[in-house]
Parts: sequence; C-alpha cells; structure tokens
Amino acid sequence: MLWLDAGDFAGDNTQAGLRNTQTLLDGMGRLGYSAANLGERDLLLGVDRLQEWARQAKVPLLSSNLVYQDTGLPVFPASLLKTVTLSGKRKLKVGILGLARMNPGLSIPTPDGRRIVTADPLETAKSLVAPLRKKCDLLIVLVTLEPGQARDLAKQVAGIDLILGGFGAVEISEEIAAEPAAPGVRPGRMTYVGNQGKKVGEIRILAAEPGALAKLESNTIILGSQIPDDPSIMDLVDKNRIAINEIHKNEAPVVDAEKLRAVWEGESYVKAAACKSCHEEAFQVWEGSSHARAFHILEEKHQDYNPECVGCHTTGFRRGTGFLNAKSTADLENVQCESCHGPGSRHPNLIGAGYGTVPKEFCVTCHTPDNSPDFNEAAYRLKIRHWEEKPATGGASASSR
Repeated sequence: MLWLDAGDFAGDNTQAGLRNTQTLLDGMGRLGYSAANLGERDLLLGVDRLQEWARQAKVPLLSSNLVYQDTGLPVFPASLLKTVTLSGKRKLKVGILGLARMNPGLSIPTPDGRRIVTADPLETAKSLVAPLRKKCDLLIVLVTLEPGQARDLAKQVAGIDLILGGFGAVEISEEIAAEPAAPGVRPGRMTYVGNQGKKVGEIRILAAEPGALAKLESNTIILGSQIPDDPSIMDLVDKNRIAINEIHKNEAPVVDAEKLRAVWEGESYVKAAACKSCHEEAFQVWEGSSHARAFHILEEKHQDYNPECVGCHTTGFRRGTGFLNAKSTADLENVQCESCHGPGSRHPNLIGAGYGTVPKEFCVTCHTPDNSPDFNEAAYRLKIRHWEEKPATGGASASSR
C-alpha cells in the first residue's frame, strides 16, 4: 500500500503554524507515508526545518520544480521509486514525482546566500516523466496545481498514469488522455480529494499482467463518525490540540471591552440577558438549548482559543463590540440571541418592526457539512424554535423569529 500526500500542507510560520506542520509530518510518519509533495508556501517554514522534521518522521519530501536559482537543481529529491507488492505476491514498480505551483514572485533565501524559486511545472514534467517512465510500471505525479493546470499536464505529457492533486477544497476524479493519444495507451486519471483531512482518496490498481495496468479505480472515503479514531494517532492529535490552544491563549490580547463599547458608534451587542424582559419565553427556550452552552463544548475539546472554531460558538466574533476572546469578552461566549438576530443596542427604541428576522437558510452558515455533518434542519429547528410559523404565499412556509 502507498500513502501519498499531494502537498501544500503547511499552515504558516507562526508558532501555531509551525507546531501544526510538525505534528502533521509526525502523523504521516506514524501512518507510514511513502512520500509527500511540497507546495511553494511550505518553503516559508524554512528548508532546514522541513528537512529535519521529515527526517525525524521518516517521511520522504519530494519536489521536482522547487529549485536553486543559480543552478536549476531541485532542493528536495525530484522523484522516488517504490516497489509495491500486489495480491499474489506480484511486484509493481511505482515512480513518483512532485510538482508545485508556478510562483514567479517566490524567492526564498537560504542560509548560504542562495535563492530558491519555482521552475515551470509543465516544462519540468516534460523533462522528467519520460526517463522515469522507463523505470516503473505505474507513474504518479503529486501536484499542488490548479485543476486546469493539472489537466494540461495530463494532456501534454504522455506517460502519466495518475495525478494526485491538492488545491484547497477542490474534489475531482476524472480520466484524461494525453493528446495526441497513442494507440493502446490507457488514459490517465486525475484525482483531488479536498482539504482538512476529512476525506481519504483511495486508488485501486488492477494489473492484467506483470508490468501492465488494466485499470485504476478511484474512490473517496469520508472519515465520518462511522469510522472510529485510531488511538495510535489520536494521542498525537490531542496533544497538539491542547498545545495549539495554549499558544493562541497566550497570544490573545486583553482588551477593556466596556471602554470599546462606550466609544463604538454603530450598533453594539447587549447580551442575551437584555432580551429576557420582553422575550421571556424565547429566552427560556434559548437557555435550555445547546446554543446556550456552545462555548463550553469548545472548552471541553481545548478549542476555546481556536479562531476557526470560536466564530460559531460565540456572539459577534470579529465584529464591532462582538466577541474577541475569553479573556476580554467572556460575556459574549455561547450562541446568544444576537448571533442570529444581530446587534440589539438600538432595539426596540430605534429599530422596530422587522428587526431580527432570520431566514432559515442562515443556520447553515455554521452548520455546514464540514462543521456539523449530522445537521438535520427539521430536527435541529425543533430544538431551538421560539417563534410562530406563518404560512407564505404559494403553499410554502416562512418563519418569523
């Protein structure tokens, strides 16, 4: 079995980004990754650092077109040959190349005064695929290219069996034949499986005879709740989650929220308790819902300082007078009334009829398939319903909240 990563896995060169990337490489090592391709952004972490982490994790890092400007030679190994045992103890020789996006503005200095740049990925592939093809039965190219660029690669460079791509949330699986197509040559396959590690791309290789491939079958496996977590990996994940949360906590600024609200000229957040006197029944429904304890869920998971999570577990995150962090604005923790209805400082005196109306589609801004895979609109709405349903024209229904 081959475990491969298409690349561009680094976050950033902040303390949290460095920790995440090192943990990711450690996890790849535990899983037995055969190779990982580098994206051009990964170099911002430092070549020496990446090489040392990869060595410790025993994960080969590849890149054919991240090169030294003065010589044009690759900084990391350009390719890799791997022998895989198929069923029946048959051997398959696999050649692997890595290609990063072309970035004309990239110029990374090295400690010895040299520069690292990106060479053209298409021209690089044209020079490397043919000689590697002679040494292997299956040729795989790992890319961080845009899908259109990957298609051009498959069409213009004959001999590629499989392109595994990483480009954000893009998910694609399709066959592409080189042009002009050679007689008897099977089309190659291009597969992208998205980001965030929530899906695994599986390629099944069907071999007709030694040295000949009959078919490549592609499948995407969603790592949902039905697939249990592996304890040998989760201890690494949990330690990293706690460490990253502590980093964000230590870096979080302390702000006098009351002074900020006092000088704010726009609508400000007044907190759920301010709504209770006029909307007592609605307040009680909210108080008994999971929305009222949303921040506690983050605390239990050590994610209460994770900026990617707090937005959907607090009120007004990254908005004027909204939630900043638990040190400064603890009174706006949880999904309070104004998370859906908007800032309420001018209600009811200046804002009357129409304030706070929320379309039902608003729920999916947080309850996305990635964040809330078990979300069922009808079932979830029953748990928080504190409004009257009003029939709409045309037989449809609308809600007034």
